[in-house]
Amino acid sequence: MLVEHPYLIPLVGGFLAGASAVLFRRASQVFGSWLGWLSLAASAAAGASFLAAFLWGATISPAMVPSIAQVVLGLLLAFAGSIFAGWSLRVRGVGVLRIWRSDRFEQDQPFRTIRRPLELGTFAGVLGLCLLRPAPTVWICLAVWALLWSALLELGDWELRLRLPACRDYLKRTPRYVPRRR
Repeated sequence: MLVEHPYLIPLVGGFLAGASAVLFRRASQVFGSWLGWLSLAASAAAGASFLAAFLWGATISPAMVPSIAQVVLGLLLAFAGSIFAGWSLRVRGVGVLRIWRSDRFEQDQPFRTIRRPLELGTFAGVLGLCLLRPAPTVWICLAVWALLWSALLELGDWELRLRLPACRDYLKRTPRYVPRRR
């Protein structure tokens, strides 16, 4: 599959870098906090690799003109996803997951309703951008990225449960992406 679709190679590299970031974060408890910086660098490399895969996939495909509906929906999804991800990042703050305060997540939206609002906003934004470039390579890239990214998020949840036992109840009670009816 990688021979037929070489633009997927950066996706696999991004997955490996993302998995390394999670494992570096886990190992930092034993070997020292300097691995936290290596984890951050690996996370940045994973994001850059995912972006490179999408750009490569979008450039090797013949140009297709999106319909008006695709443009409108794509722009709405990209804008709404970016706003939602920004809101989630503002509420979460930087470093909150290192010093777990479960009461903060329990009280503040959107984390009170869903567990992964930042990821949901990012996915909606990427989906919107993919609608603006209707090419088969972009859709293949999106599908593979969604699968690999979901696996990374599950690996991250595993590491979080081990590192911060106080978060286990929150992770059990709160749905991942779709809020429950109360």
